[in-house]
Amino acid sequence: MMKRIFLAGLLAAFSLVVTACQIDVERNADGSLQIEAIIAEDDLAKEIALGIAEDPDAESVTVDLKDGYALIEAVGKNDFGNRTETVSFRLELFVVDDHLGAEVSDAVWNGIDIPEEIVELWNEELAAELEAGAKEDPDSTLAAVEITEDQVRFEFRVETEQSKS
Repeated sequence: MMKRIFLAGLLAAFSLVVTACQIDVERNADGSLQIEAIIAEDDLAKEIALGIAEDPDAESVTVDLKDGYALIEAVGKNDFGNRTETVSFRLELFVVDDHLGAEVSDAVWNGIDIPEEIVELWNEELAAELEAGAKEDPDSTLAAVEITEDQVRFEFRVETEQSKS
């Protein structure tokens, strides 16, 4: 349950983030587009919850945004359905090679620290998924990402035919 909730929730949040965002689009002098997307804390929690909804053992997810990072907690039944389990972790977002990067730390399962080797695997899988997603739209780059107490803000640059010529 722990790994399914973690990866499904995070990937759903990142892939669906645009659907729950407030979006502002401006055209730059060279014809490219400057896009600012803002997702509120409650909307982010809903997107992560949608990501874990496919897991019948998943019960709830809580997102608590802080300046610079998010604290995420997921609750659900274990694989046998006979015990409630809680997974929590710290999530930091950043720009790497003009695309979204993310790192999980301080991961805890039922009050026990998750071994660093498992967290490293999560981070590797998350990085691979984010990199694959970035390759789907080579004309879009992430200029900035910022987590505040009540929202996550993304700033993108999108190349257009005009800006490419």
